[in-house]
Amino acid sequence: MHLGLRLLFGFFLVTGLAAFFVLRVFVTEVKPSVREVMEDMLVDTSNILAELASDDLAAGRIANGTFAQRVTSYAVRPIDAQIWGVSKQSLDFRVYVTDIKGVVQFDSEGAATGQDYSQWRDVARTLRGEYGARATRQVQHDDRTSVMYVAAPVEHDGRIIGVLTVAKPVATMAAFIDRAERKILLRGALLLVLSLSIGVAVTLWLVWRVRQLRRYANAI
Repeated sequence: MHLGLRLLFGFFLVTGLAAFFVLRVFVTEVKPSVREVMEDMLVDTSNILAELASDDLAAGRIANGTFAQRVTSYAVRPIDAQIWGVSKQSLDFRVYVTDIKGVVQFDSEGAATGQDYSQWRDVARTLRGEYGARATRQVQHDDRTSVMYVAAPVEHDGRIIGVLTVAKPVATMAAFIDRAERKILLRGALLLVLSLSIGVAVTLWLVWRVRQLRRYANAI
């Protein structure tokens, strides 16, 4: 094989493999990172709401008290926000509150009220004084249908009287994940093209220099 072609092939191979592995690492880290940020946000939200729900749950009016009214009003608020170029037109939190036995006393979607959630990881662990969270798929084999649940203890007079869980579908973050992946791939492709262009230029220069040396050697 001609020297220039060997050099060019070697450079393309090394650059291509390096770019592939770097881009693969970046892309595979995007989704876990977004989910970690999302879980962190849900921890803060669940703890704030647990404080706000405390009085109503202790008084036995969590299903129709001030807290329930405010959460219900939140769910129907109109929204049209542009977040770094991504349009958000829905409010996606689901909130449910259980009593000390794990029975749902309030559900912002209305579907789970009265059901026993004491065995769900978010509720069970929180009732034991631990950090309670889970991710559950609505469709078993489709990770895009995952919903993240993060719970916080509802306390009154220093004791746990129930659990408040905030849930958010992972799919609501899909637009941000897709945009991040597109940017990474686009910039990676541009970097690869630039590297290859430099490689071609360097290879041609080396070949030219080698030919000059050969001519000089032959002339001697």
